[in-house]
Amino acid sequence: MKKFLVICLMGILILAFCPMDVAAKNRKLEPRNNYVTFSFFITPLSVGLKHQLSRNVYLTGNMDYIGNDENLIFQGGLAYMIPPKILLFRFYGGGGIEYSRNDYRTAPYVMVGTKLWILHFDIVHPLWRGATPAYRLGFMFSF
Repeated sequence: MKKFLVICLMGILILAFCPMDVAAKNRKLEPRNNYVTFSFFITPLSVGLKHQLSRNVYLTGNMDYIGNDENLIFQGGLAYMIPPKILLFRFYGGGGIEYSRNDYRTAPYVMVGTKLWILHFDIVHPLWRGATPAYRLGFMFSF
């Protein structure tokens, strides 16, 4: 069983980090300059922007609106978009600082996400005691 897990892990790492330009009809990945995200399928209503700083590094900003009396959370940070697609998905991860309007709390956070055509899914986890992860599911448009 241990050998099987090691072989599976090696296969995933090879797919994730090896160049994919060995195929006959391969197009070079041209990363977009900006992405705008709208999330409203899961509880926090969210609007965000990802602006390209270098080839795969993006400056991110998000605003999560939880409710009138609940909270408004601002997040700013960096995200790294993994260059090759894995199946149909583009994965990214990053982190930054979040500010809570009602709690007057500033805390770091980590984020992982995936993009599939115009849909995106993010998991954001603030790094303070007692925090629970937040989820975003919505649309992502590039320009």
